[in-house]
Amino acid sequence: MDNRTRILDAYAEHLREHGHPPATVYRFAKGLDLDERAFFQEFPSLDAVESALWQSLVDRVAAAVTSGAEWEGFTARQRLLTFLFAFSEESLAWRSLLLSRVAPVAVVARPPHLKGLETGFKAFIRPVLDHGLATGEIAERGQASALYPEAFYLHFRAVLDFLLKDGSAGFERTDAYIEKSVTLAFDLLRTQAIDSAVDFARFLLSRP
Repeated sequence: MDNRTRILDAYAEHLREHGHPPATVYRFAKGLDLDERAFFQEFPSLDAVESALWQSLVDRVAAAVTSGAEWEGFTARQRLLTFLFAFSEESLAWRSLLLSRVAPVAVVARPPHLKGLETGFKAFIRPVLDHGLATGEIAERGQASALYPEAFYLHFRAVLDFLLKDGSAGFERTDAYIEKSVTLAFDLLRTQAIDSAVDFARFLLSRP
């Protein structure tokens, strides 16, 4: 196993066991029988290690859904739904880490240790949005269209926030949140915003 993989695996295990990052690079590397030089040849900081962990999670889910035979026939809305449902399912194996490292962070915040989450998601969503623009599913709005990846990243973070607070059986409310919020998002990018907004508001106000 190469040093980069060893570092990533050991960092994830440390987070799971302790709920917080290692105190110093020196102590972390020593535990792997590495010197600091070997660590810094792979990563510039401990935050960068964690960022790479989150990006690898997003990248794995994206690779899994885009490799399906049905992917090419999906609309942009279906592609985003497929990713979010798959990410929600995969997140069960990472839930303790998500609760300790993502849940306390505000949706709009940009801490260095979560940079990979943003990088990975935006790499996934850009071709999805391009597909929607090409097919007319998403309206072209000039310079405003450049803001779409950012808007959908904030939506992704909102989905994660909802998921991590969801106490329903089988996280069924998260499934409903994903469905309704994605429908609203794509209606907003077209013209059918009012009915979707009312339906989504009713869902958010309903009791579990």
